[in-house]
Amino acid sequence: MRTLYFEVDKQVISKDPKCDYSNLVVGSEGYLELSFRFSKEWDGCVKVVQFLSMRGEEYTPRYLANGYSCPIPPEATANKRFKFRILGKRDDYKITTNHMTISQKG
Repeated sequence: MRTLYFEVDKQVISKDPKCDYSNLVVGSEGYLELSFRFSKEWDGCVKVVQFLSMRGEEYTPRYLANGYSCPIPPEATANKRFKFRILGKRDDYKITTNHMTISQKG
C-alpha cells in the first residue's frame, strides 16, 4: 500500500513536503491511502473524507476510523484527477477544509 501524507491546519489541507506524490497511476484499487496530521481544532471530531470527481460527482465517502487515515475509493482512482476534502463534527461544532486535488498519470 502507498500512503499519501497531508497536513490539516485549521481548515487548510496541504501536502506533506516529505511525501512523494509523483508517478501515481490511474486504475489502482486498494493500493492508495490518505493519511492526515490534524491541528488541535480537529480534536474530538468524527472525521469523514468526501471524494469528488473534477465535475463535482461525489464518490464513496470514507470515515477516518482510526482518526487519521483511509483508503481512496476505486471510483476516484479510476480518473486522472480527483479531489477531496475533510468534514469534521463533534456535538454542535462543525469544521471543513478546502478541496485538495490529486493528479494521476493515465
